[in-house]
Amino acid sequence: MMIEMDGFPIQFLRKRIKNINLRINAQGEVKVSAPLNLPLLFVHRFLQEKKEWISERRKQLQLYSTRPCAKDMKTGERHFFLGNPYTLIVHESSRKSSFWVDKALMNCCVTAQTTSLEKHDLLQNWYRQQMKLLLPDLIKKWELIIGVEVEWCGVKAMKTRWGSCNPLKKRIWINLHLMQKPLICLEYVIVHELVHLLEASHNTRFYALMSQYMPNWRVYQKHLSLGEACNSK
Repeated sequence: MMIEMDGFPIQFLRKRIKNINLRINAQGEVKVSAPLNLPLLFVHRFLQEKKEWISERRKQLQLYSTRPCAKDMKTGERHFFLGNPYTLIVHESSRKSSFWVDKALMNCCVTAQTTSLEKHDLLQNWYRQQMKLLLPDLIKKWELIIGVEVEWCGVKAMKTRWGSCNPLKKRIWINLHLMQKPLICLEYVIVHELVHLLEASHNTRFYALMSQYMPNWRVYQKHLSLGEACNSK
């Protein structure tokens, strides 16, 4: 069900919950869920009370979001690498596909028949190559600081998490989309997952350890929460 507030649509859903829940995803879409028997009038009143927060949040998402435009992959689009903006330049007269960064430009060399999806895959493969170059040294750095050891680390594009950890097997996954964020955000996620090797749960001890090893971790967490609807675990 869709409801409106000040001209923009809000996705509304009733659930078996006790309180009203409000969420804004990375695209700025507002979603609200409410208890089954709660009158709609109270939902509208709740949204009006949150009106300023919703407006500010959507502005922040527009400012901080660094997701690449995967729909077109045309010359002039803005993409991000390690938190810095780059202008995409597509060269369609090449015999062999390639991708590289030069100053403030991202160069995508393809044939005239290359599809937008294939161009996007080329960009994602380049991001993956860059992350695999960075991860070994960063993991080693923080392993020594925290006093743990990772058995295996993988990279994949995830929609709901920045990273994940299996404490028993000492295996971690890192979200490929972090290559669009500042380097310190990538380090934050690495620290988050490595701390899980000491404390599997998100409890008081876990957050105390985070503050011990990375005192400003909440700043980096906030930056990531503004840009994507993802969590680390």
